[in-house]
Amino acid sequence: MDAPTALVVDDNEMLRALLSRILDAEGFRVSTAGSVKEALLLDAAAHDVLLIDLRLGGRSGADLIDELRRIDPAVTARCLVLTGAAGLDPVPTGLSVVTKPFTADELVAAVRAVVPADRVSGADRVNEAGRG
Repeated sequence: MDAPTALVVDDNEMLRALLSRILDAEGFRVSTAGSVKEALLLDAAAHDVLLIDLRLGGRSGADLIDELRRIDPAVTARCLVLTGAAGLDPVPTGLSVVTKPFTADELVAAVRAVVPADRVSGADRVNEAGRG
């Protein structure tokens, strides 16, 4: 089985790199995007999990989620919203939220909670094999 895929969408390049390293260590194949446009070019809806910051500069993470819902209404079950302003940013209904700052363990737990079960087990196997 191929490694599960993750897409990190955040306009902060350093945070994208950090999240990518954390998820890579957990056995995910990670793509990153700094904007809504970049995320859509990377076929965002095809990923196993999407980590989307609400504040992206030009267009918001909520805009991206709306576009993804038009492509695949089921995609929201695989979305994690990242926000540094819990309660201030309007979070699209029904989405899981990870509030910044967070620990690597909190992030991994949140990701595993939204990734389809058959894909998480693949990440576990990849991760355990790497630790061998």
